[in-house]
Amino acid sequence: MPSETSASDVAPAAPDISVVVIVYNVAARLPTAVDSVLRQTLRSLEVIIVDDCSTDSTQQVAERLAAKHPRVRYLRLAQNSGGCSAPRNAGIEAALGTYVMFLDSDDTLDMHACLNMLEAAEEHDADLVSGVCVRVHHNRSGLTETVPWWPEMYAERRVLDGVSQMPDLLRDTLSTNKCYRRAFLNGHGSTEHALRFPVGFHYEDLLFSAKAYLAARRMVLIPETVYHWNVIVRAAQKSISNRRDEISNVRDRIAIHRMIDEAIAGWLAAGGDVAVKIAKDAKFIEHDLVLYLRDLPYQEPGYIAEFTEMFRSYLRTLRPEAFDRCPHRVAVAGAYLLIEDDWPNLVTVCEHLLDRTRESAKALERTRITSDLVERDGRVYWCDAHLDTEAGRGALDVTGLGWSRVPFNRTNLASHLTGLRALDGGRIRIEGETVNPLDRVPRGADLSASVEFRPVARAIRKYRVKAKDVTHEGSRIRWAVELNPTKTVKPVGIVDQVWEIRLRLTAGALGTSESKVTALKLPDASDSGPDAPLTLPARPLLTRAVGDTWIAGINHRGLFTLNLTARNPIARAVTAPFNQSGASRRSARVLRIAQRLYKRAQIVNDPRIKRELYARALTRLPLRRGSVVFESHMGGSYSDSPKYIYEALRRSGYRGKVYWSYAKSSAGFPKDATLVKRNSWAYLRALARAEFWVDNQGFPQWIGKRRGTTYLQTWHGTALKRMGLNTPHVRAMLAADRKKLVKAVGRFDYFLVRSEYDIRTLVQAFELRAEPLRVGYPRNDALLATDRDERTAHVRRQLDITDGRRVLLYAPTFRNASGPFEPGFDLDEFARRFGDRILLLVRAHYLNTVQVPQEAGDAIRDVSTYPDVTELMLASDGLLTDYSSVMFDYALLDRPLLFFAPDAATYAQDRGTYFDLAQRAPGPFTANQDELFAAIDAFAAPGGSTPDPHSDARKQFAHEFGEYETGTAADQIVARFFGGKGGAR
Repeated sequence: MPSETSASDVAPAAPDISVVVIVYNVAARLPTAVDSVLRQTLRSLEVIIVDDCSTDSTQQVAERLAAKHPRVRYLRLAQNSGGCSAPRNAGIEAALGTYVMFLDSDDTLDMHACLNMLEAAEEHDADLVSGVCVRVHHNRSGLTETVPWWPEMYAERRVLDGVSQMPDLLRDTLSTNKCYRRAFLNGHGSTEHALRFPVGFHYEDLLFSAKAYLAARRMVLIPETVYHWNVIVRAAQKSISNRRDEISNVRDRIAIHRMIDEAIAGWLAAGGDVAVKIAKDAKFIEHDLVLYLRDLPYQEPGYIAEFTEMFRSYLRTLRPEAFDRCPHRVAVAGAYLLIEDDWPNLVTVCEHLLDRTRESAKALERTRITSDLVERDGRVYWCDAHLDTEAGRGALDVTGLGWSRVPFNRTNLASHLTGLRALDGGRIRIEGETVNPLDRVPRGADLSASVEFRPVARAIRKYRVKAKDVTHEGSRIRWAVELNPTKTVKPVGIVDQVWEIRLRLTAGALGTSESKVTALKLPDASDSGPDAPLTLPARPLLTRAVGDTWIAGINHRGLFTLNLTARNPIARAVTAPFNQSGASRRSARVLRIAQRLYKRAQIVNDPRIKRELYARALTRLPLRRGSVVFESHMGGSYSDSPKYIYEALRRSGYRGKVYWSYAKSSAGFPKDATLVKRNSWAYLRALARAEFWVDNQGFPQWIGKRRGTTYLQTWHGTALKRMGLNTPHVRAMLAADRKKLVKAVGRFDYFLVRSEYDIRTLVQAFELRAEPLRVGYPRNDALLATDRDERTAHVRRQLDITDGRRVLLYAPTFRNASGPFEPGFDLDEFARRFGDRILLLVRAHYLNTVQVPQEAGDAIRDVSTYPDVTELMLASDGLLTDYSSVMFDYALLDRPLLFFAPDAATYAQDRGTYFDLAQRAPGPFTANQDELFAAIDAFAAPGGSTPDPHSDARKQFAHEFGEYETGTAADQIVARFFGGKGGAR
């Protein structure tokens, strides 16, 4: 039994919430966790610290907290349990509150967490309330990054009468972002139905949360943040659940999942919905399996053998529907290859997964392609094996990922290290091969390459070396480079100890593709023996006092790296504090000195410093007459009206200095302009000296526009949804935030409009003082061009659309929540019904993603990452949308417009619109799938078979909202502002 300590002034007998804080050997962080509870806006609560028999000073710290705060109690287990289950169970037994919450001592609660969850539970009489958990990643330099956990589940408040109403809830396996009715945990008096954590197993949260979901009579999901989960990047000691390289970890996870399956089986026998089991199994493939496959090729042979046997056995117990339902198609391929014991092809899946994160999955064309891929009957498969069975084809079909349509210069083709050896004179030879999926690089292409060395953590500087040999051999591109790393690569030291190697492969007119060089095992390269790593002298800029040797290695992401290490005594003393192994008092002092030096070195990139120097120094530099800075969607793409003004500018022979801003990758941006990364010093200098700013959304609000600079704001769409001061969100802003917004839009000198409707809506909504330019949108010039038919044919060829095929562009608007978007109609049914007549191009909002079912084949394509929506409009024969502003542009084509708004009854009320679209839509306005498919049937009918009842309305709509569109907007702007041909003056 645990012993208990508390203050003499004990907590009230029945607080609203008991927060159980479990702790083991983290005395330093415990007060912060407890303080996050004591500072809650809800006062009626108690804190129960449960100590899993710590061996550090945790007991003394906890006893002091209990003595100081009447609402804190301290329990100490008699012996260490080795996990989280026993202390949490002890906390449940000791709790007095009506509700119970759990907090790990590394983490904190949001200050309103308890109040928000209590109110939701009481209002809806819920057994369980769950809120947003935010992962807070802390790196070694003290910077943090926040990542919400399953944000799409918590986009809005939801009340669920059982898990059957939301089977995907089983994806959120945390127990800590929840508030439980204590009577519910205690089985309402029934020991048999009481909920407790499983003792003796890790991954206890998975089983506990699954059982809670199955048992809860009613649950509430709230969109407010309740829990801050602190993740220490490269912590000295991994958390229990992150020790996936231990085979006992694998055994526990499989055992827990089997227990969950037993619980679900009992629930199904009592009348539960099988969709919950399918969702749970799909989550296992997408999440649990992927966690282990990433590192699998790097494990020891014994581990691999036991792992594959355990996972293969368990995968065979999953419901077949889970493999079809799982949206992560590469994970499904991995599961199938594991079941089939196909190790060579499974390794290529593992390499892909190691490069793929939740963030990179939003732009899959940039995720590393590690397999050759094969095409059969218009479908793309991961590999050429197992395609003789229906199950194999279904599992290995990756057509929906769209890799076959990604331009070469945007692909990330896996490059593997195949050779590494020392030459004379300190030189080394690096050899490698790059995959060539679907023969993207044709034989005979003009090949060249360079290898780039750059720091993994901070790209302070980078160095390139031209490849010596680049050849096309079989299904691979082989390359080699020779260099002297000591002379070529100049690290600073301390802050850039690990350097990765990237290959930049150029294939003639196809452009340049960039990829990181990976390795499963380092080739033997040292004269000291097969297991000795390659070592070379290093010369850091901070001298050999911070490092003196390069050592070749492979990092945790599978990347081939050069690692700066210290072998001389001085360098070891200087760098010791930066190692995870800890430090003495003497080295701790060195650490503090080094940190101060590092901060001074990095101060140049501090946003506060940038703002100060921009205002005080950069804006005092002389204007560069004729210089122009272009930006589209905050640097997200080369697109929209800025793109078309730029192209008109180039056609005019303009000689001024031209810049383009990019946010992440410069791929796809024009090479005849100077490219500057958004918020970099080069970007700020360009803006400070530019005579013209041109963008469609807004340069950073804090950047002031100097006198002499002209700001052309092209904007990005006619407004149906209420904007600016016409929205409750802006009206409810704090005065300081509204002032920032007013100041930002006050920088505009000219604002492009398409009609007087834009004056009445956008100009008034933002209270603009800018002069309206009544010229239309340059991006729409292509829609009215005299060579429109030729442009249409060219784009359709680029998209590989066969002649005569009807194309419907589906472009829905943003729905207040980023992440996956549900269209509201069955894509599978669309493909079955219309696939032989219509190609559906799905263009999701840039904050959303859409999952195209693999069964759809080539009837549906996801073109969300295609940079230019104007070209997609040209390629299509009709538009399907809901409330997206693309409708106003598309009307200029005088092609059919179809509307599908299943939330028509609530959208206008919740979001606010300037007019009732249902009453004024220039095409069929539908609210359910049957109505939509009837409208698509009419669209698919042969042209001219029936009169178009919406033709007149469409023309009127185009004129009302685009009266100033003449197809010459870009040329008018160039003539007015850039007619002097520019030139640096």
